[in-house]
Amino acid sequence: MKQRKIIVAAVSAVAFPLVVLSACADSISAGYDPPPAPGPTFVSPDAADEAIVSPPAEIAMCNSYECPAPHATCTDKPGLCNTNLDTDVANCGACGTPCAASDGEPVRHATPSCAKGECQVTCDAEFGNCNGEFEDGCEASLESDPANCGACGNACKDGEVCWRFVCGCPPGYAQCGDTCAKLDEDGKNCGACGNVCGLPDADAGAGVWPCDAGALPPHFGPVCLSSACKIGCTDGYGDCNADRCGDGCETNLANDANNCGACGHACAPGQGCVKGKCECEDPNFTFCGGRCVDTLSHPDNCGSCGHVCPGGSSLDSHSGYRTCVQGRCSFECSASRADCDLRLENGCEVDILVDPRNCGGCGVRCDIDGGQPCIDGHCLMKPCDADGGVVF
Repeated sequence: MKQRKIIVAAVSAVAFPLVVLSACADSISAGYDPPPAPGPTFVSPDAADEAIVSPPAEIAMCNSYECPAPHATCTDKPGLCNTNLDTDVANCGACGTPCAASDGEPVRHATPSCAKGECQVTCDAEFGNCNGEFEDGCEASLESDPANCGACGNACKDGEVCWRFVCGCPPGYAQCGDTCAKLDEDGKNCGACGNVCGLPDADAGAGVWPCDAGALPPHFGPVCLSSACKIGCTDGYGDCNADRCGDGCETNLANDANNCGACGHACAPGQGCVKGKCECEDPNFTFCGGRCVDTLSHPDNCGSCGHVCPGGSSLDSHSGYRTCVQGRCSFECSASRADCDLRLENGCEVDILVDPRNCGGCGVRCDIDGGQPCIDGHCLMKPCDADGGVVF
């Protein structure tokens, strides 16, 4: 007779510290009683292991409608408990207390921040908050302040200038007042400090005026060459067609790809001239609007020169930012924001940390009718009263 096999699984779990014991499944045939399998052996734990912590009891949680500190309901934005008074620069420490100067103007040369309910500043690159005051922002110019040259408290010697973040003038420069000048080419300090180059007299001798006496072709004027004042091309222009008395210095050497930095210095095909230098030697870059860009990733030249991705400067930079991915426009949201209406032009319009209709994610709704706030991306809850509640 064909016997049926029945699979019987018996599981026994006994928890000791880092030990789990379980019985195995046995395969048996109907009509046959095997001897009983030996059961698990129970061993008393060591005395040091007797204090086993019991799992915490389930806590019943109910909706809460009161703002926990440091959150508050401020009127400058929608929703309840919508503001963290410890970090909000518009409501720092209290609703309606912005991190700004007393006259309401932005702090100078700085980006304000709020930390633990107190206003602070992050200085722009060239400035420092050397007096420690918030009101006047970052008041010291580290580039030119001899009392704070390059860093707060770094004072130059008496009479020494602070120029470009360093005390004193570099080799080849002379100190002229509060600046450093190259006397061989500075039209305001030509050959000596304070010697300003000007136009010669109208009746000056032959060779002083480039054309007729008193006549100045375009972009011609007084210049300092080899520490001597002369008449020549000014403002970075050059006379590249040798017609100085006709069209003067007609070529802008700063941006002319055929005369880049000097007459006759032509850039390679596909390159542009930027500040007198040929750019875009990298074949992956394209010259667009006076600079070299990667059109596969540049949001103002996405896919081609001049193709600007939507959602630009009108959006709050803290909510997200425009992106160009492989030549196609997109938008990246910051961690606390979301694009719930799927409209690229308004970017990441929802703050999922405080929006009770999109709490922690698009479409996650709190008890709006009852006034339940969204705090840090969670609908606010609290332990229920003893008479009931929902267990989570």
